[in-house]
Amino acid sequence: MVDHRELVADVTATLSRAGLDAAGPSPLRIGPGPAGVVVGWPPGGGSPEGVRTAVLGAVAVVLREAGHEVTEVDGGDLHVAPVPEPGGVPAEPETVPEQWWG
Repeated sequence: MVDHRELVADVTATLSRAGLDAAGPSPLRIGPGPAGVVVGWPPGGGSPEGVRTAVLGAVAVVLREAGHEVTEVDGGDLHVAPVPEPGGVPAEPETVPEQWWG
């Protein structure tokens, strides 16, 4: 498993700024996964299933709006993939303005 400490820190900070603090008493947990970060809320977790679903849905929206690639994995947890470094994918070429010769 690849160490994604920076991604874990970024996801934690992003959620904390949105008021979704995993360091508090909630059962929301953020940790390394096989190919990125897993954000989860254990089934039950001291809350009704509807609360778990609502919180993870809000987490997904916040992370996507922050530019993260988020997918749901088995059990309803979320997988946050590392974003490729800029420069890894070539940008589309700029269009050249037409020149008029007269």
